[in-house]
Amino acid sequence: MNLVGYVIRRLILVIPTIIGATLIVFLLTRAGGTNMIIAAYLNPRIPYAVQKAALVAEFHLNQPLYIQYFYFMNGLLHGNWGYTRTGIFSGPVTTAIGIYFPNTIQLAIVAFIIAMIIGIPLGTIAAVRKDTWVDQITRVIAFIGISLPIFWLAQLLQTYLGTPQGIKIFPLQGTVSSIYLSGIPWINNYGVSSPTHIMIIDSLIHGNLPIFFSAVDHVILPAITLAFFTLAGIMRYMRNSTVEVLNQDYVKFARAKGLAEPRVIKKYARRNALIPVVTISGLTLASLLGGAVITETVYGYPGIGYWTVQAMQNFDAGGILGATLLFSFTIIAANLVVDIIYAYIDPRIRLGE
Repeated sequence: MNLVGYVIRRLILVIPTIIGATLIVFLLTRAGGTNMIIAAYLNPRIPYAVQKAALVAEFHLNQPLYIQYFYFMNGLLHGNWGYTRTGIFSGPVTTAIGIYFPNTIQLAIVAFIIAMIIGIPLGTIAAVRKDTWVDQITRVIAFIGISLPIFWLAQLLQTYLGTPQGIKIFPLQGTVSSIYLSGIPWINNYGVSSPTHIMIIDSLIHGNLPIFFSAVDHVILPAITLAFFTLAGIMRYMRNSTVEVLNQDYVKFARAKGLAEPRVIKKYARRNALIPVVTISGLTLASLLGGAVITETVYGYPGIGYWTVQAMQNFDAGGILGATLLFSFTIIAANLVVDIIYAYIDPRIRLGE
């Protein structure tokens, strides 16, 4: 099977996965009764009594579940994900996602890049220097990264890198300094900018370099926190995968031909060692995009995770429903992308179909 055929097949298989995810969310919402369903779609600007009958009729809540599911999916496909009422935003759930998800994308991508740039070389070095002091150090770093609670790491970084008593002063909260939260028409009171809702990009669009540098400073500590957590897994996977590849016959043959060790590692070992790393990296990025909930909450970073916590604290059914669906779709999309990259790197995957 060629790559195009493999991609088409994977796209087709995504459809039942999406249906399954939406079905689970649908059944969970129905388990809470009619009032919980209605609460997710209540517009705070319209009286409850006026809306209740209309919502029962719109979603056919007096009909069998399979009919309700049909209208539930129809609402999702038309962008009707309900309403959210939190301290940082009140309005349609899709609007809230559009506002807060870009910040999470920015934070996740920066953290992911840092983790990949550091984790892959360190994992490779640890494999090449297997059982030496270098390998032991990377192992300790990986174990600390995997076991250390992320909220504690965030608080440690805030204490030692974000206060006057620390090594260097980094901002502790938000996406930009508080002096820019008033008087700037394209930044709201919660540090969300327009038009892209990514402060670094919007500051360049508006030609404001002081805000740009402030935004860069504000993303450093949250990104380091997420990167360290992600780095540990990538480094261990890369190390173990490289150790296995270095024992393969084709690597031994390349060495027997007299090729320099750096060339053997780069050309013959690293490409194949990256295959399992691609899998764990793609899923890790998906989890970050799904919402770095703890990190964003500790740093007061207005991303999708921070908004989700606000929704849970306010018992906001619409926000919780929307966040759950978004996380599900993100994981599904990440699995699809990982499968495609996996097949591109290793043709044996698609040939085996």
